[in-house]
Amino acid sequence: MASCRNAVAGILGEAILINFDDWKAATITEANGVISAIALAGTTKGCKFTSHEKAFEASVQMNKGTYGNSFTHQVIMRAFDRTQTLKDDINKIAHGRYVVIVINRDLESNSTVYEAYGTENGLAASAIEYNSTDGDGIAYAITLASEDNARESEVPKSIFTNTLAATKTMVDGLVAA
Repeated sequence: MASCRNAVAGILGEAILINFDDWKAATITEANGVISAIALAGTTKGCKFTSHEKAFEASVQMNKGTYGNSFTHQVIMRAFDRTQTLKDDINKIAHGRYVVIVINRDLESNSTVYEAYGTENGLAASAIEYNSTDGDGIAYAITLASEDNARESEVPKSIFTNTLAATKTMVDGLVAA
């Protein structure tokens, strides 16, 4: 539980959203909590969102239950533009359920660089905020989170196959060109 080095916290300003129904239809190879292969069905693809460094946050919180514990997964994505394309995406995100793949900033352990949030029940929009006077220039803050009746049973799953380069190739292959 301890390391002699200081871990680098945070995720990169990059995330892949995969429609939850598409995720459930995918062929996924997993062992011991690590996903080593993801093949989306047919021509289905995820959508990649990018922003500034430190603009995305991911978190996990355990919920103490009466009969069993569960986890709430959450990803916050901050956008800094107001293009119509972004607005169209936000309108879609507001009504969907997604698995979100993030990239951790700490590259010390290659097997945990990529993580998938919401793999069991998906994440839904719990907040979408716009504030015209935001000092940092944030146009929209989009929060995707586990819903109270659809929490996860585990912390986010790692995605890793053989090498970091092979994992990156696999994850990049989930996104439309």
